[in-house]
Amino acid sequence: MIGYRTELRRSPLRWWFPLLVLLDLAAIFGRGRWWIGEWPMTSVQAQIPAFYLAPLLAAAAAWAAGRTGRNGLRDQLAAAARPRPQVEFAQLAAALTYGLLAYALGAAVAAGVSLPTAGPGFLWPGYLLLGAALMVSFAAAGHLAGRTFPGGFATPVACGLGGFIVIAWAAGPQQLGLFAINGAPFRTVSWPALAVRLALAGLLLAGAVGLRRPGGRSAGRRALAAVAFGAALVVVTVALTVTVPLQVDRAAPAQPLCTTGAPTICLWPEDRNQLLRAQAMADRMRQLPTALVTLPARPIAELGLGRGGSRDPEGFYVLEGDMWDPAQTMAGDIMEASRPQGCPDPAVSAFTPEFYRASGELMMWLTMRIYGGPMPATMHGGPPSVDLGAVADVVRGTDAEQLAWAGQRSEVIHRAYCG
Repeated sequence: MIGYRTELRRSPLRWWFPLLVLLDLAAIFGRGRWWIGEWPMTSVQAQIPAFYLAPLLAAAAAWAAGRTGRNGLRDQLAAAARPRPQVEFAQLAAALTYGLLAYALGAAVAAGVSLPTAGPGFLWPGYLLLGAALMVSFAAAGHLAGRTFPGGFATPVACGLGGFIVIAWAAGPQQLGLFAINGAPFRTVSWPALAVRLALAGLLLAGAVGLRRPGGRSAGRRALAAVAFGAALVVVTVALTVTVPLQVDRAAPAQPLCTTGAPTICLWPEDRNQLLRAQAMADRMRQLPTALVTLPARPIAELGLGRGGSRDPEGFYVLEGDMWDPAQTMAGDIMEASRPQGCPDPAVSAFTPEFYRASGELMMWLTMRIYGGPMPATMHGGPPSVDLGAVADVVRGTDAEQLAWAGQRSEVIHRAYCG
């Protein structure tokens, strides 16, 4: 403990710790506030700072580990009464203490702002452990690099920049899966996949404090340990790419949260803060002109609640806490339910540019009517050749004006199907 306390005082992170906390909070709140009040989203958001803290820890650990070599103290360290791994662990533990403490403080703040509106539940530990494993892995790798190449600033800088490059190009959910960027309620961290990432962190930690340079009477034993470490590292790295996906589907709850009246909109319990908005959208759907559109009879459910699970083509997804995408999905359901009946499938030539424009405009009109206004500035995209501003102007008109405008588009669609 004396050595650990000494390393805490000598660590450069001692002076940078307030900035680490500020960086953590900036990473959490810099992406917006849409995650507040939804526990899986909050959990992923609390893990986001690990992207930035991990490379910094790698650089700090490399600098601390190289101090012995830079100061010419290898012989004194070899003759010290304390075992070499104990000294190495104290150095690495000091860097991890500052990094993980900043990480934990950020997670506590994220939980605190979500607590008043999120309802039952708390932070999901799988996401927090994933971020911690990333930080431990990078810090251990930096420590090992600093011991091996104890130069001046070159090794810490290489570890920091290399860490950012690895995160940007190889560590994402579709590559090595060392972190998550989305916390949709229908997904959760796969515990087998998390176990592999924790194993990688443990292996790098053991190698950082246990491996020693070959030499002396035990050179063969040390070389064998290095070979075994390298082989285990290859096995774990391969396991990262062949294990189950980082996130897997959750089982649907027996009682999802649903709006009252028909049509019904159902949400995951974790999205309870969207229930009032969903109820308002359901009420607006009932106000659509029945002479033009047919409302779907089945409940409209969030992804993961239907029979198709997260791959349900009819399910909607609450993107970044906004109900615009669900409104588009509901508009598409209404368009499908309102297709002309009793007509043969038209030829491809019947789908003219006029048809696609009319179909896109009608769908955006329905979307805005359901959503309760134009597309928010945070959302992007839309059907090609559709002027969303012009459609928004139509939605602001009287019911009679909207009915006439929508009727013209409906006639174009009917002619394409029925001639």
